[in-house]
Amino acid sequence: MTDTKQPIEQAQAYVPKLQKDDIIPSFTLPGTDGMPHSPWTYKQIEHLVLLFTRSVASNETRGLLRAFAQEYTIFREEDCAILAITPDTVIANLAAQETLNLPYPLLADPKGGVIARYTYWDSDAKMPVPSIVLADRYNALYQQWVAKDEANLPPIEEIMESLQYINKLCTP
Repeated sequence: MTDTKQPIEQAQAYVPKLQKDDIIPSFTLPGTDGMPHSPWTYKQIEHLVLLFTRSVASNETRGLLRAFAQEYTIFREEDCAILAITPDTVIANLAAQETLNLPYPLLADPKGGVIARYTYWDSDAKMPVPSIVLADRYNALYQQWVAKDEANLPPIEEIMESLQYINKLCTP
């Protein structure tokens, strides 16, 4: 079993935990809509972007969530769903969802069990290393980005280019 605890300050040295073309790990987490969410809900229907962020109390996290909300229509036009996973509680996520007017669900993983399967998790600080996962409609990982903070994740345009390329490869 891999050690999931690594100091956050070493995040610049992190490499993606998942391998390209592997099926992404299954999970079910509660969302702000009161429903459980799983990547399997989207299998064979839509591509999936998973945003693993720090607390919704962070300005950087809020900025990232807003940026994806502003581009949400473009993601939907590319047959892609977005799920954001935070280490916060459902209540904290709900407040952020309403304040930020997010069109996609925020999922709560306060114990970090799911987060640790996808990205690095500091169990003492209850803090993940921010990561973006792009999976095709068959739940195969196309690309994963990991950064020391949300500001160092790739721009949405880069993610969109990868998504458009996947759409050229995967025909429904």
